[in-house]
Amino acid sequence: MTLDPGQLLLLLTWMSPAFPTGAFAYSHGLEWAIESGQLRSGDDLTVWAGDLLTRGSGWNDAVLFARCWHDSPDSLNELALALAASEERALETIELGRAFRIAAAVFATPPCTASDIAYPVAAGAGLASLGLDKEAALLAYLQGFAAALTSVAVRLVPIGQTAGLAALRDLAPVIRAAACRAATATIDDLGSITLLSDIAAMKHESQVSRIFRS
Repeated sequence: MTLDPGQLLLLLTWMSPAFPTGAFAYSHGLEWAIESGQLRSGDDLTVWAGDLLTRGSGWNDAVLFARCWHDSPDSLNELALALAASEERALETIELGRAFRIAAAVFATPPCTASDIAYPVAAGAGLASLGLDKEAALLAYLQGFAAALTSVAVRLVPIGQTAGLAALRDLAPVIRAAACRAATATIDDLGSITLLSDIAAMKHESQVSRIFRS
Protein backbone atom coordinates (compact mmCIF):
# COMPACT_ATOMS: atom_id res chain seq x y z
CA MET A 1 0.00 0.00 0.00
CA THR A 2 1.84 3.08 -1.25
CA LEU A 3 0.52 6.60 -1.70
CA ASP A 4 2.47 9.68 -2.60
CA PRO A 5 1.48 12.88 -0.74
CA GLY A 6 -0.66 14.14 -3.61
CA GLN A 7 -2.64 10.90 -3.79
CA LEU A 8 -3.06 10.80 -0.04
CA LEU A 9 -4.42 14.34 0.01
CA LEU A 10 -6.86 13.55 -2.80
CA LEU A 11 -8.06 10.40 -1.02
CA LEU A 12 -8.53 12.28 2.25
CA THR A 13 -10.45 15.00 0.42
CA TRP A 14 -12.75 12.74 -1.60
CA MET A 15 -13.55 10.38 1.29
CA SER A 16 -13.90 13.12 3.90
CA PRO A 17 -17.31 13.69 5.54
CA ALA A 18 -16.83 17.31 4.48
CA PHE A 19 -16.81 16.38 0.77
CA PRO A 20 -20.09 17.86 -0.53
CA THR A 21 -22.14 14.76 -1.29
CA GLY A 22 -24.92 15.51 1.19
CA ALA A 23 -24.41 12.18 2.98
CA PHE A 24 -25.56 13.79 6.25
CA ALA A 25 -29.12 13.77 4.90
CA TYR A 26 -29.34 9.95 4.66
CA SER A 27 -29.57 7.37 7.45
CA HIS A 28 -29.48 4.15 5.37
CA GLY A 29 -32.64 3.02 7.17
CA LEU A 30 -31.11 3.64 10.58
CA GLU A 31 -33.72 6.25 11.47
CA TRP A 32 -36.49 3.65 11.45
CA ALA A 33 -34.32 1.17 13.38
CA ILE A 34 -33.78 3.80 16.08
CA GLU A 35 -37.44 4.87 16.12
CA SER A 36 -38.62 1.26 16.49
CA GLY A 37 -36.16 0.50 19.29
CA GLN A 38 -33.93 -1.84 17.28
CA LEU A 39 -30.89 0.35 17.97
CA ARG A 40 -30.51 2.02 21.37
CA SER A 41 -26.81 2.13 22.24
CA GLY A 42 -23.27 2.36 20.93
CA ASP A 43 -22.96 -1.41 21.20
CA ASP A 44 -26.08 -1.84 19.08
CA LEU A 45 -24.57 0.47 16.48
CA THR A 46 -21.32 -1.52 16.42
CA VAL A 47 -23.19 -4.76 15.75
CA TRP A 48 -25.52 -3.18 13.16
CA ALA A 49 -22.73 -1.46 11.22
CA GLY A 50 -20.46 -4.49 11.54
CA ASP A 51 -23.11 -6.72 9.97
CA LEU A 52 -23.55 -4.28 7.08
CA LEU A 53 -19.79 -4.20 6.51
CA THR A 54 -19.35 -7.96 6.51
CA ARG A 55 -22.57 -9.32 5.03
CA GLY A 56 -24.82 -6.45 3.99
CA SER A 57 -25.04 -3.36 1.82
CA GLY A 58 -21.64 -2.12 3.02
CA TRP A 59 -20.02 -5.33 1.83
CA ASN A 60 -21.73 -5.23 -1.56
CA ASP A 61 -20.72 -1.62 -2.03
CA ALA A 62 -17.12 -2.48 -1.09
CA VAL A 63 -17.00 -5.23 -3.74
CA LEU A 64 -18.44 -2.94 -6.41
CA PHE A 65 -16.06 -0.16 -5.37
CA ALA A 66 -13.06 -2.51 -5.62
CA ARG A 67 -14.12 -3.94 -8.99
CA CYS A 68 -13.83 -0.43 -10.47
CA TRP A 69 -10.08 -1.10 -10.70
CA HIS A 70 -10.81 -4.02 -13.06
CA ASP A 71 -14.23 -3.77 -14.72
CA SER A 72 -16.22 -1.27 -16.76
CA PRO A 73 -17.83 1.36 -14.50
CA ASP A 74 -20.95 1.42 -16.66
CA SER A 75 -21.54 -2.33 -16.32
CA LEU A 76 -20.85 -2.19 -12.58
CA ASN A 77 -23.27 0.70 -12.24
CA GLU A 78 -26.16 -1.29 -13.70
CA LEU A 79 -25.49 -4.03 -11.17
CA ALA A 80 -25.13 -1.58 -8.28
CA LEU A 81 -28.50 0.02 -9.01
CA ALA A 82 -30.15 -3.39 -9.37
CA LEU A 83 -28.86 -4.39 -5.93
CA ALA A 84 -30.60 -1.48 -4.16
CA ALA A 85 -33.01 -3.22 -1.80
CA SER A 86 -35.61 -0.44 -1.66
CA GLU A 87 -36.69 2.77 -3.33
CA GLU A 88 -34.94 4.90 -0.71
CA ARG A 89 -31.72 2.87 -0.94
CA ALA A 90 -31.74 3.52 -4.69
CA LEU A 91 -32.42 7.22 -4.11
CA GLU A 92 -29.60 7.40 -1.57
CA THR A 93 -26.93 5.81 -3.74
CA ILE A 94 -27.97 7.74 -6.88
CA GLU A 95 -28.08 11.13 -5.16
CA LEU A 96 -24.75 10.54 -3.39
CA GLY A 97 -23.21 9.31 -6.63
CA ARG A 98 -24.48 12.30 -8.58
CA ALA A 99 -23.22 14.76 -5.97
CA PHE A 100 -19.87 13.00 -5.78
CA ARG A 101 -19.40 13.13 -9.54
CA ILE A 102 -20.18 16.86 -9.63
CA ALA A 103 -17.75 17.62 -6.80
CA ALA A 104 -15.03 15.29 -8.10
CA ALA A 105 -15.13 16.99 -11.51
CA VAL A 106 -13.26 19.88 -9.91
CA PHE A 107 -10.26 17.53 -9.73
CA ALA A 108 -10.74 15.16 -12.69
CA THR A 109 -13.26 14.12 -15.35
CA PRO A 110 -15.36 11.21 -13.98
CA PRO A 111 -15.05 8.08 -16.17
CA CYS A 112 -18.62 6.75 -15.83
CA THR A 113 -21.12 8.06 -18.40
CA ALA A 114 -24.41 6.92 -16.80
CA SER A 115 -26.87 9.65 -15.85
CA ASP A 116 -27.79 7.86 -12.61
CA ILE A 117 -24.65 6.56 -10.96
CA ALA A 118 -24.39 4.57 -7.73
CA TYR A 119 -22.12 6.12 -5.14
CA PRO A 120 -19.62 3.21 -4.78
CA VAL A 121 -19.15 3.14 -8.55
CA ALA A 122 -18.77 6.91 -8.82
CA ALA A 123 -16.18 6.96 -6.04
CA GLY A 124 -14.37 3.78 -7.07
CA ALA A 125 -14.20 4.64 -10.75
CA GLY A 126 -12.94 8.13 -9.98
CA LEU A 127 -10.15 6.94 -7.70
CA ALA A 128 -9.20 4.04 -9.97
CA SER A 129 -8.94 6.32 -13.00
CA LEU A 130 -6.36 8.41 -11.13
CA GLY A 131 -4.28 5.39 -10.22
CA LEU A 132 -4.85 5.46 -6.47
CA ASP A 133 -4.02 2.36 -4.46
CA LYS A 134 -7.10 0.13 -4.25
CA GLU A 135 -6.48 -1.16 -0.71
CA ALA A 136 -5.98 2.33 0.73
CA ALA A 137 -9.07 3.58 -1.12
CA LEU A 138 -11.16 0.70 0.27
CA LEU A 139 -10.12 1.50 3.83
CA ALA A 140 -11.08 5.15 3.36
CA TYR A 141 -14.38 4.27 1.67
CA LEU A 142 -15.49 1.81 4.36
CA GLN A 143 -14.37 4.14 7.14
CA GLY A 144 -16.60 6.79 5.59
CA PHE A 145 -19.51 4.33 5.45
CA ALA A 146 -19.12 3.49 9.14
CA ALA A 147 -18.64 7.13 10.10
CA ALA A 148 -21.87 8.14 8.33
CA LEU A 149 -23.88 5.53 10.27
CA THR A 150 -22.19 6.60 13.49
CA SER A 151 -23.09 10.22 12.87
CA VAL A 152 -26.76 9.27 12.54
CA ALA A 153 -26.72 7.36 15.83
CA VAL A 154 -24.84 10.12 17.65
CA ARG A 155 -27.48 12.64 16.64
CA LEU A 156 -30.65 10.58 16.73
CA VAL A 157 -30.47 7.98 19.53
CA PRO A 158 -28.57 9.98 20.82
CA ILE A 159 -25.59 7.91 21.94
CA GLY A 160 -23.22 10.87 22.36
CA GLN A 161 -19.84 11.63 20.87
CA THR A 162 -17.84 9.37 23.20
CA ALA A 163 -19.95 6.31 22.44
CA GLY A 164 -19.74 7.15 18.75
CA LEU A 165 -15.96 7.23 18.88
CA ALA A 166 -15.94 3.95 20.80
CA ALA A 167 -18.09 2.38 18.06
CA LEU A 168 -15.66 3.54 15.37
CA ARG A 169 -12.76 2.19 17.44
CA ASP A 170 -14.43 -1.20 17.72
CA LEU A 171 -15.33 -1.22 14.03
CA ALA A 172 -11.72 -0.58 12.92
CA PRO A 173 -10.73 -4.29 12.73
CA VAL A 174 -14.01 -5.06 10.96
CA ILE A 175 -13.27 -2.36 8.40
CA ARG A 176 -9.74 -3.65 7.86
CA ALA A 177 -10.95 -7.22 7.37
CA ALA A 178 -13.74 -6.18 5.00
CA ALA A 179 -11.34 -4.05 2.94
CA CYS A 180 -8.87 -6.94 2.70
CA ARG A 181 -11.58 -9.35 1.53
CA ALA A 182 -13.11 -6.89 -0.93
CA ALA A 183 -9.73 -6.14 -2.51
CA THR A 184 -9.60 -9.64 -4.00
CA ALA A 185 -13.36 -10.24 -4.34
CA THR A 186 -15.14 -10.89 -7.61
CA ILE A 187 -18.72 -10.25 -8.66
CA ASP A 188 -19.52 -13.79 -7.50
CA ASP A 189 -18.77 -12.67 -3.93
CA LEU A 190 -21.66 -10.21 -3.89
CA GLY A 191 -24.46 -11.05 -1.49
CA SER A 192 -26.42 -9.65 1.43
CA ILE A 193 -28.28 -11.32 4.30
CA THR A 194 -28.96 -8.30 6.52
CA LEU A 195 -32.71 -8.49 6.08
CA LEU A 196 -33.54 -6.32 9.11
CA SER A 197 -31.55 -3.45 7.64
CA ASP A 198 -33.31 -3.83 4.30
CA ILE A 199 -36.70 -3.91 6.05
CA ALA A 200 -35.73 -0.81 8.04
CA ALA A 201 -35.02 1.04 4.79
CA MET A 202 -38.42 -0.03 3.42
CA LYS A 203 -40.25 0.93 6.62
CA HIS A 204 -38.60 4.34 6.55
CA GLU A 205 -40.40 5.14 3.30
CA SER A 206 -43.69 5.45 5.20
CA GLN A 207 -42.35 6.63 8.56
CA VAL A 208 -44.60 9.50 9.66
CA SER A 209 -42.09 11.69 11.48
CA ARG A 210 -38.57 11.64 10.08
CA ILE A 211 -35.47 13.77 9.68
CA PHE A 212 -33.43 11.84 7.10
CA ARG A 213 -34.19 11.10 3.46
CA SER A 214 -33.54 7.36 3.81
